[in-house]
Amino acid sequence: MKAARLIPVRTLATTPRGDIWIDADSRTRALPRGSEQEPTLTYGPYLDSVRRFLLTNSGSRLHAAMKAQLGRAVSPDAVEGIDIRTEKHGAFYHVARVDVHLSGRAVSLVVNLAASDLAKSTLKREYRLLRQLARSLPFPHLPRVYGQGRVRHWQGIEERGRLRNHVAPSWLYMVVGEWLNDYHEFHLHRREGDGKVMLLLWDSTNGYRYLTDGQTSSLYRQAARILADYYDWNSFRQIYPWHHAAGDFVVREKDGEIELRLITVRDYVPVVDYRTRRRAGKMLALIIFFLHLTLQMRLDRLDGVGELVWAEEALLSHVVHGFFDAMSGKMGMPSPSALHEVLSTFTREEWTQVLREVLETYAFSPEELDLVRRHEGPHLEQIMHVLHALSAR
Repeated sequence: MKAARLIPVRTLATTPRGDIWIDADSRTRALPRGSEQEPTLTYGPYLDSVRRFLLTNSGSRLHAAMKAQLGRAVSPDAVEGIDIRTEKHGAFYHVARVDVHLSGRAVSLVVNLAASDLAKSTLKREYRLLRQLARSLPFPHLPRVYGQGRVRHWQGIEERGRLRNHVAPSWLYMVVGEWLNDYHEFHLHRREGDGKVMLLLWDSTNGYRYLTDGQTSSLYRQAARILADYYDWNSFRQIYPWHHAAGDFVVREKDGEIELRLITVRDYVPVVDYRTRRRAGKMLALIIFFLHLTLQMRLDRLDGVGELVWAEEALLSHVVHGFFDAMSGKMGMPSPSALHEVLSTFTREEWTQVLREVLETYAFSPEELDLVRRHEGPHLEQIMHVLHALSAR
């Protein structure tokens, strides 16, 4: 049996120009920091910490993850080598892709790493929620997670492969889970030439490209369906917060069709501040959720970090359809037709009152609130128009 420490491991970084090897020079380069509270990490010790997380204790974490991913145990002798790639450095986590090479194939995993205290507590909560939702609501919308743990980390100056002048060791917290192959981030982007705002797929393998109108419509419908699937009628729990600008959704495009996944669950809580067993109260909470969903779906930042923008009116119909797609499969809730009947009776004044509830219940930044305020009138009129068009079918 091959000892875990004898498995060949290569370390790389993913860049827009392709993979680059982590050599003696790049090992000492600092990683982008998610916040001022995060300690400085360099590529070499960071990737070594990921390696030790997977391979300590005879590679128990790696083999448990492989068994969960493949549905069968994998002998250590079958592992020919491992590639660990830095992929992304976000506000909370550093993301590494781990390709485990078996005979004739490679199995990909993800390791999310948290360094600051806030990031650690966030990642621990997310791990617990992903496990919880996989058991209680086994929809195929979220990535699977296989294990968690912490690794002692040394940071210092490397000289001739040895660490010198290192500071006191710290603990890094990590989670290993499912890597979503061929899924990519996307954002609204202002097209050169005509200035039209379109969804741009960030596919670093096959090239960045715009999604077609049909693909964009399907994306928004699927996103609304995913979030509504996890809404709990009785407890009012929902996946929140979420934001397109944060890259919370990823998409795979194949043969012109797209498939969407949600990759993070920051919290799963009842956002409204009341509890009731009365049907009327539950209906109000659901309507507040619905209106917030239609608003939040239209908020994004150009290229994820630029100007805050408002998605075009045509997408609203697909968000509403996605919401009703999810309602059709929920037990104990009003049927989609009964729910549609209630929503269709709302006047402009009643929708304005619900909007006030939404803005008091959900958290919007001042910039987001200003954008919502500028578009709220047309948005409410458009919702009423979409609901009327549904009833006419």
